[in-house]
Amino acid sequence: MKAVIMAAGEGSRMRSTFDAPAPSKLLLPILGIPIIERVILAAKKAGIREFIIVTGYRGDAIREHLKDGSHLGVNIRYAENLQWKKGNAYSLFAARPLINPGERFFLLMGDHIFDPSLLSAFSEHITDKIKKAPESEAEQIYFLAVDSQPREELDVDEATKVFSADERITELGKKLDNFTGIDSGMFNFHHSIFDILEKEIEKGDGSLSSALQPVIGNGNLQAFFFQNYLWQDIDNKNDLEQAKRLLLKSLSKEKDGAISRYFNRRLSIPISAWISRFSITPNGISVISFCIALFSAFLFYFRHPLLGGLLAQLASVIDGVDGEIARLKFQESRFGAYFDSILDRYADAALIGGITAGCLLSETASPTAVFIAGFLALTASPFSMLAKEKFANLAGKDYIPHEQEGLFSYLPVNRDGRLAIIMIGGILNQLFAILILLAVLSNLQVIIRLIIARKYFQADADNIN
Repeated sequence: MKAVIMAAGEGSRMRSTFDAPAPSKLLLPILGIPIIERVILAAKKAGIREFIIVTGYRGDAIREHLKDGSHLGVNIRYAENLQWKKGNAYSLFAARPLINPGERFFLLMGDHIFDPSLLSAFSEHITDKIKKAPESEAEQIYFLAVDSQPREELDVDEATKVFSADERITELGKKLDNFTGIDSGMFNFHHSIFDILEKEIEKGDGSLSSALQPVIGNGNLQAFFFQNYLWQDIDNKNDLEQAKRLLLKSLSKEKDGAISRYFNRRLSIPISAWISRFSITPNGISVISFCIALFSAFLFYFRHPLLGGLLAQLASVIDGVDGEIARLKFQESRFGAYFDSILDRYADAALIGGITAGCLLSETASPTAVFIAGFLALTASPFSMLAKEKFANLAGKDYIPHEQEGLFSYLPVNRDGRLAIIMIGGILNQLFAILILLAVLSNLQVIIRLIIARKYFQADADNIN
């Protein structure tokens, strides 16, 4: 399915707040990516590859920047709205020649960023509804994604509001006193909408809300209600800053260990915000984290535990930055995740090896005890990741530690926790204690996850039988 993106407006409210360093508001960067490019990449991640960009004010600058979209992995064509000052109904109508009769398409706003999973959920909802609708009625049904629980920070006064009876939208406009949700700027139309727009435009109704009144009157505009998905309309400088905050806040992952959630992310996210303006790739950041871990291992070997411990923690923080940059800049890849995991395993082995060697050279414990502790720590450390990945492969769902393990998920045993133990042990110059803790906790985690997996797969087998 194609997506039409509105990009014809002047963005006057943005220009009134500060002198924009870009010829178009839509080319202003958010964490290293221009606004409209972020919209395209989010839609691409949701499965859309064909775009129609409707330009108007400074359309030449947008065309010059986006070109045919091949550098983004998509196909972009352009429609021009010469009457862009009259409203966005004219912009949508300008796309008519590029939409095939009988075709459905999405309409997105060039200044509304959103979580790709929102568009994916919207698409699934539409597919389900169209399948259930009589064939004679399906082409007359249109959809709007409506935020039924808008954030407190959202400027509701400026937002277009929606009132609905069940899923049928009965009122749409900015001046509604009673409303059931906020228009997110994400629509889905059938080609038949252009016949309606043509008649309404002839009456002088330039806004899309006004032009859709006949559809609303017929009960043919349906709401897809959603909650807790990231989206932001960017009209002014405050909206731009709010969009940055929302994107950065979204970087925390459900699978984060306790150390990452409560400590590492507080450092890595500001670093990612700063790094996002540069062209360094996530894989390059993974290599930097690996090199820091190797340097830490050598420092432990040469008996500089304080510096070794601090660098180990720095490696842990930077190890979060690569994934954050990948998600912020839509540079996620299966190879990148694989590459990062391989480097992490080598880095962990080097750190445990360096600590073991440093412990032997310092003669703080018997060589046999050091070898056993080092062996057990080294053997069990990869299982933190392996146990989760193997469970996900066999169960068909992610392994979420705080859901499956409860209080045990707070044990500092994931990679972030292990590196935090190494940091603390390095600061206190307790290398043998590091090995003992890593050996005990890592193997305890393996046992706990074996028990959990056994219960899960046994229950699953019983349900099948």
